[in-house]
Amino acid sequence: MQVNHTSAAETVHRLLFRALLEIRSQGHEEKNKVVFHLADLFHTVVLEMENAAEGRCTYEDVVKLLEQRAKEKGLDRWLSQEAVELQR
Repeated sequence: MQVNHTSAAETVHRLLFRALLEIRSQGHEEKNKVVFHLADLFHTVVLEMENAAEGRCTYEDVVKLLEQRAKEKGLDRWLSQEAVELQR
């Protein structure tokens, strides 16, 4: 049996990824578009955050990916508004 030793950061990222998949699934089942689309937007970004934490990319790259995915999904306005709110 092979033992897989994962870092705490990797564990947190993977758990968050799985939680967002579950939330997305529940949003779909309950026909809650806001929940579904936000979870859909962020679930793959978590894996990129893991890459940034391990130095394979930067968090600026993660933000660019998030902006790109938001635009593809029609959530770019929401993301922009929320980013402005964070600066307050």
